[in-house]
Amino acid sequence: MKFPKIVITGSNGRIGKILKKALSDAYDIYSIDVNRSNDNEKNYFQVDLSDLEETKKAFSSIKPSFVIHLAGQRKINGEWEDILKNNIIATRNVYECARLYGVQKIIYASSNHVTGCYEGIPPKLHEQANPKLITVKDSIRPDSYYGTSKAFAEALARQFYELFGIKSICLRIGTVTEEDNPLKDETKRWSKTWLSHRDLIQLVKNSLESDVGFGIYYGVSDNTGRFWDISNAEKELNYEPQDDASTFLK
Repeated sequence: MKFPKIVITGSNGRIGKILKKALSDAYDIYSIDVNRSNDNEKNYFQVDLSDLEETKKAFSSIKPSFVIHLAGQRKINGEWEDILKNNIIATRNVYECARLYGVQKIIYASSNHVTGCYEGIPPKLHEQANPKLITVKDSIRPDSYYGTSKAFAEALARQFYELFGIKSICLRIGTVTEEDNPLKDETKRWSKTWLSHRDLIQLVKNSLESDVGFGIYYGVSDNTGRFWDISNAEKELNYEPQDDASTFLK
């Protein structure tokens, strides 16, 4: 059986490793990361996505049907130059190569930091213990250049859907921990923002399989006290989160 080709950018990161394993039974996975793989991984491409020609070379070789775009500068307080290069220019290059080489759909790893200032204003970010329920219909309130770069990419995704028909699902991902456990955050914020591994996998799988042309959704488990609305993900992506961080607190 021939599986559809899927590119996972930032494949060596925490979420990339989770998804590579979880999707390998249904997709022909190709990995892209700026760093060299240490695992002698099949179908691995070392690419600086901020370099358009490098990115074109990889995409023209693979010709994927789907892309999960995780790569980027992950530091919330990262330097502007790094964010510009790795989150804005690189994401534009991914979308441009998707247009050139016939990608059907992109799952974009956006961030809750697009609306981070609903929780407080830096330097007292996340000081508001119980912010109002935030929905994707609320105006963006980025808390950093990082958050603004993610908002840019959401707008870019909409542009490429409207102009070129490339479907995009933008997931404003919550807190994914390596140990799949939300207890290590002393502020207890993670107990509300945690996204378990199996809920992450379900959300991404449903996004890949959905007929939605363009959408923005919060990626969070069904945590007691969560303050991001997931009703549109439940309705449009058939997302049914299985986990609640509060079970770890008992």
